[in-house]
Amino acid sequence: MAMQGNNTAIPRRTYRGALMIAIAFFLAASWAEAKDNPMDILVVANKSVKTQKIDIDTLRNIFLKDQLSWQAGNKVVPVHPGDTKLRNKFVSRVLGMNTLAEEKQYWKKQKISHGVAEPPSFRNNLKAVFKLKGAVSYVYRHEYLEGVAKVLLVLPAQ
Repeated sequence: MAMQGNNTAIPRRTYRGALMIAIAFFLAASWAEAKDNPMDILVVANKSVKTQKIDIDTLRNIFLKDQLSWQAGNKVVPVHPGDTKLRNKFVSRVLGMNTLAEEKQYWKKQKISHGVAEPPSFRNNLKAVFKLKGAVSYVYRHEYLEGVAKVLLVLPAQ
């Protein structure tokens, strides 16, 4: 490659390589940002729970009280947060109900026909999960405190 005056030519391979590295860096940074979105919903459990991961179907069964124990046989204690906005998101995404009113109606029917009450709700549900053996709940990522409970599932923010 010849150089003329102050003009320096950049070989095409070098330019493409640099461009590919820049794109890869951008995508990695975007993925890391999305991965740690503060509005992600973390499904958390008491540290005594032996289960390490949970799927949506199992989570739904727990919060509808169709599953009453963990795989290890310990009693499962579903706990809702006091935050109605978060609860509404969870009810919609996990339980498949459009509104909290729909969930209330479901529990009214369950109480009448089977004597089953809805899971309790706590203003500080992370503290409840910390104290109650077998407890499972959900919090926004930005509310989660490392070491208080273990994360079983991440529901990405929508």
